[in-house]
Amino acid sequence: MTSIDWIIFIVYLIAVFAVGIWVSKKSSEGIDSYFVANRSLPWWWIGISIIATTFAADTPLAITGITAKSGIAGNWLWWSWAATYITVSVFFAKRWRQSNVLTDVEFIELRYSGKEASFLRGFKAFFYGIILNVFILGWVIVAAVKIANAFIKWEDLLGTDVFLKLQSFYPKILWFKADFNATLTILVLLIIVMIYSSLGGIRGVILTDLFQFAIAMIISIIFGYYAVQEVGGLAEIQTKLVDIYGTSKARHLTEFIPSFDNPLIPFQIFLIYVVIQWWVRYDSDGSGYIAQRINTAKSPKDAQKGSFLFSILFIVLRTWPWIMVALVSLILFPLEYDKTGQIIGDREAHYPLLMTMVLPVGLVGLAFTSLMAAFMSTVDTHLNWGASYLTNDIYRRFINPDAQQKQLIKFSRITVIIITFLAVIVASQINSIGNAWVFFINAASGLGIAQLIRWFWWRANAWTEIAAMIAALIGTALYPILFSDFSNTPHFATYALVGITFFSLFTSVIVTLLTPEVDESKIQNFIKQCHPIGIWKGTGYSKDAFKGFTTSFLMWILGLTASFTGLFSIGYFLMLNPILGITNTIVSILSFYILNQMIKKENQRELKK
Repeated sequence: MTSIDWIIFIVYLIAVFAVGIWVSKKSSEGIDSYFVANRSLPWWWIGISIIATTFAADTPLAITGITAKSGIAGNWLWWSWAATYITVSVFFAKRWRQSNVLTDVEFIELRYSGKEASFLRGFKAFFYGIILNVFILGWVIVAAVKIANAFIKWEDLLGTDVFLKLQSFYPKILWFKADFNATLTILVLLIIVMIYSSLGGIRGVILTDLFQFAIAMIISIIFGYYAVQEVGGLAEIQTKLVDIYGTSKARHLTEFIPSFDNPLIPFQIFLIYVVIQWWVRYDSDGSGYIAQRINTAKSPKDAQKGSFLFSILFIVLRTWPWIMVALVSLILFPLEYDKTGQIIGDREAHYPLLMTMVLPVGLVGLAFTSLMAAFMSTVDTHLNWGASYLTNDIYRRFINPDAQQKQLIKFSRITVIIITFLAVIVASQINSIGNAWVFFINAASGLGIAQLIRWFWWRANAWTEIAAMIAALIGTALYPILFSDFSNTPHFATYALVGITFFSLFTSVIVTLLTPEVDESKIQNFIKQCHPIGIWKGTGYSKDAFKGFTTSFLMWILGLTASFTGLFSIGYFLMLNPILGITNTIVSILSFYILNQMIKKENQRELKK
């Protein structure tokens, strides 16, 4: 990078650090301020902050790899998650805010009774706060490593002697992808993130997310434009794909929905994505950092609006700049295969490489800054989120219930350091972002199943979740052993998800029916506080509990329609099909308008009550 590029990047680092210091006093008032900003934030802060967190540095790289392997339609792997987030917006966002819990695992003892509920809360706090959290951070760090090498060379900056001394000092086992240059870059950034996120708490995290997302989104669009121009424009992309790969494969690469004869992504894999995968995710009900963001809202109304903003723009706003760059990479770096039919080389690394090739001076610095902003916005979220579990649901709940606010804040900041250190260890052992995604989706599938059941069925108890988690982990471990003859075949892990899902579902329901019911008083308190819909019993049960389901389901359909037709409208315009582009745009706008009117009417009815 040139001097201008470095100045841009350093100014950005100073800015985010300053935000952490600026809000540190406010965040240190108490644990509610540190982790949920005293439940005072407006809806658009919340929506943009969640989008910023999901706009991680690993995402455009992973999408570049997915598109190379499976074409545009392969992105249904994550497009299907829009259904998850629409579900959260319709059914759970308001109810999360009404629960008034600090973390989603604290919700466990609001919903369930008995020692098993206490155990589950502690276990999930550890599982989410440490195991799951550092695993996610690990693959995010791996992505950032691939980016760092394309931009920064420490040996040139520090001199060979200093660089080699640092290299000999730092344990080789902790190098990210066996590369000390990239490791040094990421360590510096992690230290900065660790400091400002520990100082500023969730308020500092969200404030930095707002402009981190703006930088990342604007630059991704600019980068997409320059990449397309590099190969001669939109029309040339399709022409050159046909020239390189032939008519049939070019068509398969650019399909939005896979055809039955698409060898890149079988149609049944697409069906698994859209029918099963989205509702078995660990955050199927908004659990995790999404629930934390929702609980920072100043009202249930703001919680729902912020959630809708995120869920609709999740795929509509972000998808196409990345995919266009991925298609350009297929032209500039044509696919090569080994004797087994596997793609040769690291396709994910082409995203940052293209940045250095097509962007002019100044924009290179902004591009690097945008990717590092995406990286840092994800890391700071997970550090604060993980610390909330360890502080609220382990330390305060089980170790020191009488801890003062200052003690809790101090402990929170210590846990941020611990989580960062553990994430560094995990990242040094992860090689592929895509493989990490697939393993994580399967292993966490039991979480999503049980977390949906608990919102709709009074009979669910703590054992429901415990059984589902254990079944999913056992299934993930045993499936490759039981079907070892097929374990190396394409999409094996996705097919495995089907078996793991139904094994977890069956196990959790059976265990629920064989274990004691939740105390009646606990169920009634939950009904009064969160107003769930579904199958509920007792004095708090009413037929009115079902009346809202039809309306909610219609809102869900409208949300999905607005989101996916919005996604396709942009795609069709970019693929030079304006008729379908205009048609999808009209449907998207109408769906969003009707949805917005329904939300307004629902809020008015609640105000009258």
